[in-house]
Formats: sequence, structure tokens, C-alpha cells
Amino acid sequence: MINLLKAFTRGFIGGPNFDNNVHHRFILEDKLLTLDLPNSNVAAAPSTIDISFPYNSKNWYEQHKEDFYYHEYVHMLTKNWMYLPPLNYLPSSEYGMLSCQLRIKRTTKINVLDTAQLKHFVINEYDIFHWGPDGRNTEIKNDTSLESTKRANPWSKEALEDEILGRIEVYGYPPLPAAKKTAINQLIWVFYQEKRNNCLTRQDFYCLPLSECAFLEVEFNHRVDRSDKHKKWSKHALASQQRIMESIKLSDIPAEHDNLITDNAEKHG
Repeated sequence: MINLLKAFTRGFIGGPNFDNNVHHRFILEDKLLTLDLPNSNVAAAPSTIDISFPYNSKNWYEQHKEDFYYHEYVHMLTKNWMYLPPLNYLPSSEYGMLSCQLRIKRTTKINVLDTAQLKHFVINEYDIFHWGPDGRNTEIKNDTSLESTKRANPWSKEALEDEILGRIEVYGYPPLPAAKKTAINQLIWVFYQEKRNNCLTRQDFYCLPLSECAFLEVEFNHRVDRSDKHKKWSKHALASQQRIMESIKLSDIPAEHDNLITDNAEKHG
């Protein structure tokens, strides 16, 4: 009864429950990455979790990498948390979902350790993909330009540019805000965000340099299924995101933990 009353008071159930945390450890070559993540409240088939990521190995990266839009990475871990109404009786009544994914990225285009270069790189990769030959923004530009030529009174150059930008804002991938540096637990991250002005769903990215060619990326996806209910759970999701980021620590592997890989295999098995 108390839990139900609490759910009605805050307007939702679900989301990350930090009373149900799992402590994760990963070997990043000579470094130990640790973080605390609440268990997912979304049913999923069990999957094997790798715990060793030799990110400086090009061969390893090529063998394990995945592609999604402009993102190329090696997947580490994903957790999902649904937000639901206090009385959930229809599948379509879901408010939304917060997801957290850890992954390793590699590039030889920049020196990743230079955060100024990394800030430019993450935004530029987004622009290159969506303005590329097969990109959505390029498609919108070409279609709008063709439409203009078929009009009785074609748009002027300035009007055409405004029309293209307006359609990209609604249907395409508009420019992103500049990436910025943020310090969490004495680690310097590069943060950037993907978000349309006409959509509440967004993705927040935190990038941590690991070497000249590799970085750790933590993505938080705030998927909004019902915009009229987003206000109820948005603050909880953002606070959960911050708490997860504050749990992330990167340190040298302790010499006394020679059996760390074995311990992790048993923990995640």
C-alpha cells in the first residue's frame, strides 16, 4: 500500500532502482573500470558479458565492432529501465524508457587525448554522416531543391535555404549544440547531446579518452513514448543518469587482484 501511494504521488513506477544495484568491473588493458548499475526492469534473454577490452588492438576492434547510424563501436553493456503509470493495464500506456549503454570507440582521425579535438570530432562525425551522399539531410536538400524547380515561382536562393533548414529541423537531423568538457569523479569527459526541438526523446553521450586512438562512450537514451507524461519521470531519469555517471571509476589494476578476470567471469556468468 505504501509503495502504491508513493507511485501515485510521484506519478510513475519503474525507472532505475538503486536499492537493486549490480557492481560491474571491466578490464580496459591495464586499467580497471567500475560502475554501479541497477538491474533492468525490462525482460530480456540472458547474455554473456565480456569483461576484457583490449581497445588499443586494431584487430580486436575490427573483429568485434558494430555499426549503428554514424556510430561504430564495440559494445560493452546495456541496461534498460521502463517508466510506467502507477496502474499499468495496457502495453501502450508506457511513459518511456531510460537506457544506458557502454561502448568502446576507436579512430585514427584525431588524437583522442586532446579533448578539444575530441569535442570537434564527435559533432563532425554526426554532420558528415547525415550530410553525406546517402544522408537524410542531403536527401531533404535534394528533394526540396527539385520541388523548387517545379514551382511556378521557384524559391529564391535565400528562401530555398530557409525551407531546407526548416524541413531538416522537423524531418532530418539539425545541427547539434557544441560538445563540452565536464568533470565527474576527477575524470574529464566530453559531453554532447542529440535532440530535436520538436521531440522530447534525446540521447546524451559522455566520452572518456583512453588513448590516442580510443575512448569510452556512455550513452543515455531518454525515449519518450507519451509526451504528456514526460514531466512526471524526466527529473528521476536525469538524476539517475547523474548518479550512474558518478559511480564510474577508472583506476590502475591493483597488483593483488591477479585473479580479477576470473572473479569477473564468475560474477557476470
